Amino acid sequence: MAKDQTTLSIDKVTKKKAEQMAKKMHLSLSGVARILLNDFADGKIQIATVMVVKDKELDEALRDVAQGKNIEGPFNSAEEFTASLKR
Repeated sequence: MAKDQTTLSIDKVTKKKAEQMAKKMHLSLSGVARILLNDFADGKIQIATVMVVKDKELDEALRDVAQGKNIEGPFNSAEEFTASLKR
């Protein structure tokens, strides 16, 4: 199969660490990339991402929860919950 050249941008520290690890396994860095891309293309590797939203309001809410401040409940009924929303 014909090969297609690909360029990859990566920070120097990560590249150096990856090269050192690859060398221990008697592989080139391009060999590692080829193996990973082939396995990804074949569905052998799953990659998941998580979106983390950080903002001032969220930080304050998390701090309040940790300190037990500004918390309502527990509620014994839906009516109690609804009444707390109207306060």
